[in-house]
Amino acid sequence: MFDRNAELEIPCTNCGFKKKFKLRELKGNLEYVCGGCKKTINLDASKFARTLEDSEKKLENTFKKAFKNINIKLKM
Repeated sequence: MFDRNAELEIPCTNCGFKKKFKLRELKGNLEYVCGGCKKTINLDASKFARTLEDSEKKLENTFKKAFKNINIKLKM
């Protein structure tokens, strides 16, 4: 449902430097070096990934329910 190539900027907790991540990269634990202060940052994105998956499922169910209520009549 969601574009997994969409980007999200996450600021460094030490200096505020923002790093871009694609949604598909945000799962589990990530470790990266900040482009500003050069510190190693540990990012636990597992909760974000679960929330995104739950949101996708809820949205998909909403669409399924909505499409059940659509009546299409063809005229010939």
